[in-house]
Order: sequence, then C-alpha cells, then structure tokens
Amino acid sequence: MQRYLLLLALFSFLLTSCEKETEDNTPPIIVFKLGDYTADGQYVPVGGKLSFGIAASEGGAPLTNFRVQRIADGKIITEVDKGMFVPSGGIEQTVNAVKSPALVEEWRFMVMNANRDSAVISRTINLGEGSAYGPIRHFESVTIGMQDNDVYPHFLDLNTGVAYSNETVTGNESAIDLLAFVYYTGGKWSPTLNCPGYGSISSYYPAVGQWETANTTLYDYNSVDNDLVDPLDFEAAANDSLLIYSFNPQTSNANCKYCYTGKIIPFRTEEGKYGLIRVLHADEVSSGYMELEIKIQE
Repeated sequence: MQRYLLLLALFSFLLTSCEKETEDNTPPIIVFKLGDYTADGQYVPVGGKLSFGIAASEGGAPLTNFRVQRIADGKIITEVDKGMFVPSGGIEQTVNAVKSPALVEEWRFMVMNANRDSAVISRTINLGEGSAYGPIRHFESVTIGMQDNDVYPHFLDLNTGVAYSNETVTGNESAIDLLAFVYYTGGKWSPTLNCPGYGSISSYYPAVGQWETANTTLYDYNSVDNDLVDPLDFEAAANDSLLIYSFNPQTSNANCKYCYTGKIIPFRTEEGKYGLIRVLHADEVSSGYMELEIKIQE
C-alpha cells in the first residue's frame, strides 16, 4: 500500500510538471486602431470630443479585464473598468470622452488575461484654445413602466427619447440604454434605473438575457445620493458642459438605486454620451411607472 501511494504521488508530480511546461504564458497584446480617432499629442479644446479605438488579443489565456485611466492634474481617474471572459478572438473597443480643462492628460489603456499578464498603451492629449461645448437634446417627459407594469413600455433609447414595448423592441435591442424596476434594498423600496448590460437584469426582464447587443449605461450614484446637481442648474443647462462635469466615473455603476421623485441622475451611455435625468415621478411598486425628463448630448 505504501509503495502504491508513493507511485501515485510520483505520477501526480510528473503530471503537474508536464502541465506547467505546456502552459502558455504569452502576454496579451493591445494596440490603437487606425482611423478617425484622437491622435497622440493632439490639441483639443475643453469640452472637445476624444475618441480612441482599441484592439486587443488574449495571448496565452482568456482576456478578463479592460481598463481605461485618465491622468489629469495629478489625479488618476478610472474611466472604464470592465470585467469579461474572452477565450479567443480578442476584443475591439471604442472609448469616447470629452477633454477636461487640464493642460495635459495621459490616457492609459490596459488589458489583462486569466494568467494575470497585462499590456498597456497610452496617449497624451494637450489642451487646445477656446472651448467646444456642444448642443444637447431635451426630452421633457418620457414615461416607462416598472418590471410588472403592463401599460407603459419598458425599454428606453436615451438618444431619441423613444421607449419600446416588449413587442416593438424586437430589432431595436442595440439602441436600448435604460430600463427601470423596483426592488427592496437597504431596508426600503427602491425605484431603480438600470441597463441591458447589467449582469442580473434578466431577473427582471428575462428577454434581455437573449439579446446579442446589451448596452451598459453608467449612473453616478454618489451624485444621486447626495443631490449634487442643483435643479436650477439642470433647468438652465443649454449645452453639454453641466452634463459632462456632473458625471464622476469613479462613483458610477450600471445599477442606480433610490431614484425617487425629484432626484437628478448624471449618466454616460455605452456610446460615450453624457446626460442628466430628472425624475418627475417614481412609484415604489413593481406595477408602477417612472416619468423622466432627460438632457443628453447630441
């Protein structure tokens, strides 16, 4: 018996050693795509659009993370931190943002794979003259239903202000940015804004789990919790400057709780558009509805 155990241990050691020898430790690769994107060293006025095209391959293990950081005025701001599991084929990402007032910004783009190997590339962007704040769209009243509401549509395209029902959303899934539901959390009922890309959204809207395209909209929950946007500023906003600077990516999430009547919610869509939502009405029952006023970049 003792001899058998010794042989078994030796076999296990040899098998493990063989596996280690064949393990692929090739690091991932990340590059900038060619095209109409912001160039390294480019001068961009405050409020001007930034756009970066990224392509990455996994190396010896599946890609598990994509992260984007902006370094401006000595602060490191994480703009994107996206978990994933991409075993093959790599990824392509377009990152849209807006130039801050900082004289110089460094943008870093990083991917990591399951072996915890990583690759990083960067761009430096300079502040140009003048300003480039842009026009906005204003939807004064949009009504959507909570998860058990059979009267109002559920699926909202923030770019157009059009809401789709369970039937009319077919063929329009890639345009949907926002959904709403009610759930009990933190000891109270919470009217909640969410999006198709949120992991557990199919618990409330099962059909979304089958969509080929599921957009992720991020909401600044800290601004909501602490009422950081003044209603008078919201009403006066005629360009996108307030929309841009109200949103803090480091206090954002795809699930925004406690969106009660009167709350103002900064957001950023998958497309990179900034906006503000004012809640005109929010029920606290799953059969209720929300009425929203929306301002979003054109």
